[in-house]
Amino acid sequence: MAIFHMSFSNISAGKGRSAIASAAYRSGEKLFDDKEGRHYFYARSIMPESFILTPKNSPEWASDREQLWNEVEKKDRKSNSRYAKEFNVALPVELSESEQKELLTKYVQENFVDEGMVADVAIHRDHPDNPHAHVMLTNRPFNPDGTWGQKTKTEYILDSHGNKTKTPAGNVRNRKIWLVDWDKKEKINQWRHNWAVSVNQVLEQKNIPDRISEKSFIEEGIDDTPTQHEGINSKRHERKEFNQQVKNYRKSKAGYKNNQEKVINRGHLDSLSKHFSFNEKKVVKELSHELKTYISLESLDDKRRMLFNWKNSTLIKHAVGEDVTKQLLTINQQESSLKNADELLNKVVDRTTKKLYPELDFEQTTAAERRELIKETDSEQTVFKGSELNERLMNIRDDLLTQQLLTFTKRPYVGFKLLMQQEKEVKIELKYTLMIHDDSLESLEHVDQGLLEKYSPTEQQKITRAVKELRTIMAVKQVIKTQYHEVLKRAFPKGDLDELPMTKQEQAYTAVMYYDPALKPCQAETIEQWQANPPQVFSPQEHQQGLAYLSGQLSLDQLENHHLQRVLKHDGTKQLFFGECKADPTIKNSQIEKIQKQLKGQQAKDDQYRKANMGHYQPLNYKPVSPDYYLKTAFSDAIMTVLYARDEDYQRQKQERGLKETEWEMTKKQRQHQTRNRHEDGGMHL
Repeated sequence: MAIFHMSFSNISAGKGRSAIASAAYRSGEKLFDDKEGRHYFYARSIMPESFILTPKNSPEWASDREQLWNEVEKKDRKSNSRYAKEFNVALPVELSESEQKELLTKYVQENFVDEGMVADVAIHRDHPDNPHAHVMLTNRPFNPDGTWGQKTKTEYILDSHGNKTKTPAGNVRNRKIWLVDWDKKEKINQWRHNWAVSVNQVLEQKNIPDRISEKSFIEEGIDDTPTQHEGINSKRHERKEFNQQVKNYRKSKAGYKNNQEKVINRGHLDSLSKHFSFNEKKVVKELSHELKTYISLESLDDKRRMLFNWKNSTLIKHAVGEDVTKQLLTINQQESSLKNADELLNKVVDRTTKKLYPELDFEQTTAAERRELIKETDSEQTVFKGSELNERLMNIRDDLLTQQLLTFTKRPYVGFKLLMQQEKEVKIELKYTLMIHDDSLESLEHVDQGLLEKYSPTEQQKITRAVKELRTIMAVKQVIKTQYHEVLKRAFPKGDLDELPMTKQEQAYTAVMYYDPALKPCQAETIEQWQANPPQVFSPQEHQQGLAYLSGQLSLDQLENHHLQRVLKHDGTKQLFFGECKADPTIKNSQIEKIQKQLKGQQAKDDQYRKANMGHYQPLNYKPVSPDYYLKTAFSDAIMTVLYARDEDYQRQKQERGLKETEWEMTKKQRQHQTRNRHEDGGMHL
């Protein structure tokens, strides 16, 4: 879960600290201190990712870490000089490493470097669950010519006639004027607020539900006690003891809250419990005991996530050499119980749905969609009717893929090609690591106890990450395949979808979600009409609203059309929206191109960071496309043959078209043959 942590401090001579030593520790580099005549170096098992950002008027040497901080210490020689300001910030674990770096770089550039500071950035990833950054900032600005500027200036205190005033001792009165506001409390509060805003904007763009705030519990109206950062100073033991007391308090509070939730869950399940048979109620009680949780639609989702993560870590422990037989047995038993609980709740959900929503067509909904519908019905204590019910189902269908993927990963889904590319890269990295000890990927499929015992801790950590990533990708692929198949099966009930590659399914899925969100069965004639004349889904006013959202002028909630909200949340349908806007005569192409350029620039940065972190990476994201070209590609003759494989009318029409084309070709060849014969007989040549 994303957390807010940002602490500021000063690196000063008055506290006996060295700017060179601090930079060496944070960056992991070996740096020479000119003043002390010695090197500083702190070895690290995982090297930080470090870089320096400089303002426009800084000299070239400011980009050299060793020279930069030596120059700072040469300039500020007082015993109480403050060499640098530093902040430590937690990076959101929901983002990839490249996305974390991009977020941090943009924030530092806009808030500090553009103000005139040099920023020395070091990103630490020693622990996968605690990515964070240390940023050292210069306290002194630069002059336009690249020389050091002044932090303060002295101003004489004048009387009403403009004359200098003096103290009783005869000294001239003066005061210090700060030329920068970098030490003000208001400025630090602003920086903290800007970080929370920057993180939340990225999380919203990635469709990740978590949000952070720089405000305290009291400011947010939260009745809880915050923990304290323990750190490494002399009071860490006191803070550790205090934090343990807070944790104990929270544990007891959580226990009370858990009891309240159990009561609420029982109340929510009243609508379902009416449809339990006597034997099913008995089974629910047994399964609740086995899974150690009250059986409800919400609790099973949480249990599924917990079991997936627990199994990942347990399998690695087994491979390292730990005896985890008991844990694996427990996991297998709980997975079996979870499956039984899912099947039982699906039966009860279907009974409840038929009772509450008799007009609902079961063939046009999936079990997962009906579960979400009952969840929302219980949550809002409302039975939806008419157009509201259809709108709910479309929203559920649109969000279902994202919700299911959150069970395995918090990273946003981009596309199946990129997912396959990620799988390939992880396997390559894993393969080369295993080759060190003559092992292979196949040996990991049936892991023997102690298989990884011979590997070093660094190698074990690398394999652990890769195996977790690989299992996550496999789980994500299965969720995506199921979602695409379920949607396309309703749009093309007579298709042979197993014969269609996933990338082609994704193209058809995107078109259906844009042009047929209600998922009515698509006739072949309808697809042909789409290709000949792509339908206009949105009005000119909605085109303008959608472009305003994409340019940052409106939020998603301000769009009145819910289908427009759904379309703009996904890259594929977003490109179809752009294509439709280009066909709107009321919109200038320059307006569209400006927004596309802005989005393309953002995408290019994402691709650049991925390329730096993934070997042989090639950008595989959605690209601008016109609706008519997309529809002709997504529904080519070969794909149409698969989508209507069991449609007798379509097959007969296809055969008739084939016969007509054959007859036309034969007639054409016959004419050509007759023409050649006339030429050979001395006829007129053209």
